[in-house]
Amino acid sequence: MFLDKRFKVIVCALLWVVTCSAYSAQDDYFPRYLIFTSDPQYPWTESSDHGWEESTSEKERRSQWLIETQYSDVANFRRNFSPVAAAIPVMINGDMTAFGHGHQRSTVKALLEKKLGEDYDYGLGNHDYENNVNDCQFPENNCAAGSILDLRERYWGKVSSFDLAAREEGGSKVFYGSLAYSRVVGDIHLTQLNNEPTYSVGFSSGFPLNRVRYEVTDALDWLERDLQRARSAGRIIILNMHKPDRWKGSDQQIARFKAMIERYKVTAVFAGHLHNDPGRYFGWNREDYFGDVPVFLSGGASNQTYLIVDVAPDRQSLKVHQVNGNNWPSRKEIAIIPVR
Repeated sequence: MFLDKRFKVIVCALLWVVTCSAYSAQDDYFPRYLIFTSDPQYPWTESSDHGWEESTSEKERRSQWLIETQYSDVANFRRNFSPVAAAIPVMINGDMTAFGHGHQRSTVKALLEKKLGEDYDYGLGNHDYENNVNDCQFPENNCAAGSILDLRERYWGKVSSFDLAAREEGGSKVFYGSLAYSRVVGDIHLTQLNNEPTYSVGFSSGFPLNRVRYEVTDALDWLERDLQRARSAGRIIILNMHKPDRWKGSDQQIARFKAMIERYKVTAVFAGHLHNDPGRYFGWNREDYFGDVPVFLSGGASNQTYLIVDVAPDRQSLKVHQVNGNNWPSRKEIAIIPVR
């Protein structure tokens, strides 16, 4: 009896190893499900969205609960539909924090890893770096710089392509690039554009003897090369960003982006930013930015919403479901879109 139990344990362990190995390489499987969330934005709550009064301690406690509840539901979906969490990609589309402070970044990182381990991807939003340039001291711009350095540590040299490089200039280090990256998961090409594809800014951070320059560029040149590779490989292309509108770039840059995603047949765009408007995005200027490519917003932790995508077995269409109240079993289908 003891030997029989030990044999079963060994068999289960071997099956676990084989299963994990099957998902260890990005091209080894075709994911059936994808999850898109956004705006954990610690510390931020529904009261923050509506401008209601709330103490700092209440806000922090409520925000932590909202994030834990949302990503517990995400983790529960994964457990129900896959033996390996990484087989269901999770993309978090920006605003990881409310202002990019170090304690905010470490708190949200701990909350996410508690529920998802290391098996998630993310991008930066306006609250992580755009809003706090020249508005975060000791040292200067440490909120934006810290958010960028966290992203660099997680992705530099670890994904298919990451638009960030470094050089020495006048005895100081300069990081430059759009921070965009892409990851290949089976037949799906996931591109993360962070805040928005035309965003650019330059700033310095650090104390006088150890200053670092950051030159954040628009992503358009990098994106064209990225989309060319994905289309040549015949993959399903999905773009991710934070802001679906009010971009910093010129009309010419926006027109170039729109032409690119049409030319290279992007299947869909997923974004965040608008916490209380989850689902299919029909903004008044959507066509000026995205043309005929469908756009979906995940809402945010404060609104307790996110999106689940079900890829058809024949890989010819995607079903997009909206989760309300952090309750995936009651998710509602909001769209079926063709793969392009």
